[in-house]
Amino acid sequence: MNSKKIKIAFSFTVVVGLVVWLVVSGFNDNMRYYVGVKEVKAMSSDAYGKGLRVRGQLVPGSLVRKSKSLEVSFLIEDQGEQLEVHYAKELPDTFKDGAEVLVEGKYTPEGYFDAQMLMAKCPSKYESTDDYSGGGQPAPYSKEGTN
Repeated sequence: MNSKKIKIAFSFTVVVGLVVWLVVSGFNDNMRYYVGVKEVKAMSSDAYGKGLRVRGQLVPGSLVRKSKSLEVSFLIEDQGEQLEVHYAKELPDTFKDGAEVLVEGKYTPEGYFDAQMLMAKCPSKYESTDDYSGGGQPAPYSKEGTN
């Protein structure tokens, strides 16, 4: 094998190795573990600094805004456990008391969750309501009773 082919093969191997390393390291940096409030509290110091996604319900009345700032703190609750969350960006319109919330960020040694991303579930207009009192009549969209 001549030296030109060896240089090309070596260069190709280095480039492929570099691309693989970039893909793997980028994937690991962006990996987020999805956990509940109870799991975060159970992880304790093992959770510090790790990228996490935590789901819970916004505790009614827990939202506190810092004056002249976007920074807020609030509590989310899941399975009877509560977690304090700090967030410093604009809140979505769907962020209301009792809303289902998904936060992404890191758990701090001070015991609060530092959220970098927040999503609040938008209630679906297609969800059934408990207060339907149709009196035994089929819903207007039902084909029941038609021939």
